[in-house]
Amino acid sequence: MYSKSQTSASKTAKRKHVTLTIHQKLDIIKRLEKSENRNNIIAEFNISSSTIYDIKKQKQQLEKFVSESASVKSLDIRQTLKKPKLETLDSALYKWFSAKRAEGKPVTGPMIIEKAKFFHTELGLPNDDMLSFSKGWLHNFKIRHGIRKLDVSGEIRSADEAAANEYKITFQNLINDHNLSPSQIYNADETGLLWRCLPNSTLAGAEESSAKGFKKNKDRLTVLVCGNASGDHRLIPFVIGKFKKPRPLKNITNLPVIYSAQSNAWMTADLFKDWFFCHFVPAVKENFEKLGLPQDSKAVLVLDNCRAHPKASDLVSGNIFCTYLPANVTPLIQPMDQGVIQNFKCMYRGMFIQRLLGSDCSVKEFQRQYNIKDAIFAAAVAWNNVKNETLHKAWRKLYPQLFAENQSEEGENEFSTEHSHILNSVNSDPNHPLSHLSNEEINEWMEVDKDLHTQEDLTDEVIIQSVLNPQEPLEESDSDAEAESTHITWKEASEALDKFVKFAESSRFYDTAEVMNLHIIKNSFCQKRAKSKKQIDIATMFRRAQKKTQFTPSSGDAGPSCSVPTTSTVFESMSIESDSD
Repeated sequence: MYSKSQTSASKTAKRKHVTLTIHQKLDIIKRLEKSENRNNIIAEFNISSSTIYDIKKQKQQLEKFVSESASVKSLDIRQTLKKPKLETLDSALYKWFSAKRAEGKPVTGPMIIEKAKFFHTELGLPNDDMLSFSKGWLHNFKIRHGIRKLDVSGEIRSADEAAANEYKITFQNLINDHNLSPSQIYNADETGLLWRCLPNSTLAGAEESSAKGFKKNKDRLTVLVCGNASGDHRLIPFVIGKFKKPRPLKNITNLPVIYSAQSNAWMTADLFKDWFFCHFVPAVKENFEKLGLPQDSKAVLVLDNCRAHPKASDLVSGNIFCTYLPANVTPLIQPMDQGVIQNFKCMYRGMFIQRLLGSDCSVKEFQRQYNIKDAIFAAAVAWNNVKNETLHKAWRKLYPQLFAENQSEEGENEFSTEHSHILNSVNSDPNHPLSHLSNEEINEWMEVDKDLHTQEDLTDEVIIQSVLNPQEPLEESDSDAEAESTHITWKEASEALDKFVKFAESSRFYDTAEVMNLHIIKNSFCQKRAKSKKQIDIATMFRRAQKKTQFTPSSGDAGPSCSVPTTSTVFESMSIESDSD
């Protein structure tokens, strides 16, 4: 017969203490939510039922910790939710580390320790005798952020052809390993757009050094463009502005872009993740359906090492994943940098100039009135006007196997064509303020935002300010020029459309095909207007029927009064308009 002490010792020998990582705890929660057998999980992880209970209780804390974590890789290593004692220091240091890695610069252990001491001083944190930036402290920092390896040497390679050629082999192997067709290979890249910028000499007189009254930081957007290697699928642009709710976009229900906001109109990791999962992945799957491919087909998104791009492990959805170009080869072989973005901006500026030349107001007044809605629609049209062939040929440097050896590398130069068109336009009216612009000034203006940052320029000062004073996007534009859009009735729209169609019919500047397109638009308008009237008639009849069935008891009735509701819930959310509005 066993004694109590023997029995206790036997139970203790059965199970060792197991400490799970955060990733394992999250995995257990997911499996429990899928009604997986609890005993199987207990056996697999060698844990007790009380541990399962504790993990379930921690669910909200775990999910909150993950949402605030800067690195998903760290979840495979970390075992507790304990945060660093000095969170601002930890946040600043990891931002600095990520920025250096994204730039392709080496980071060593001693460099991290020295930078930690620097931020500790600059952030004005209290001196703590217990705080020592030792090897143990460095180890904990690496564990917290999933940093497995630091650079040993201080060497950094600049962009060169040898490194680019080396990566092409790696990229070709990736394509072969996953059996990807050109339709399944995508590239996305951001560019800064000074959307109402004009050459300085256009606005500045002889006594002025630059145009006044327009702030460059307010007049900028970040635009992300994305397309595949076959050139037959492009996503609508992702535009980032400074304001959450620009007044010109009020009441606009159908934007031709995806619009989001950040306080400086920069791309961030959160914005990129939202774009990837909510827009890129669904768009790729929709294209698979059009091509007759299975929904679970593979696709890869090629990205550069921008700090605003999350880790590749954070950008996976089923069989759709990301791969990163080495930092030192991006300018040489990234497809969107091989003429695509240049053509997009050239198209945009061509339309901007045409709008200006067709305006009856002064240059300054036009620039003041031109608002973010105008810029967004012009950017969407410009992106749509970039040829499929341009998108396809942009992959030549990264994916040369896609092209036949005898295939011509040079096609029609859209940039040169559009540049000539702009130059001819500005010279068409000798009395216009733009007519004095030289070819060099046009060239300079066309590339004015070529090197505009699309992400936060993380100097030490910016890092310190970002952890001390996090910024939120501004709620609404404060520009007087960006007035709220006015409500236009069906009747007003019909009259305006009729006038425009009549104008085009009698104008020598519109050909037959264009006039026919206007008539198609007019027919579509009439159908939608008739449908709107029918909805109004039904709603009116319904209300009249309700009034007729309304019951009002006589004075002799003892019962309470009752009536059918005068408004049906079906119509409560319906916006009912009439031509008399």
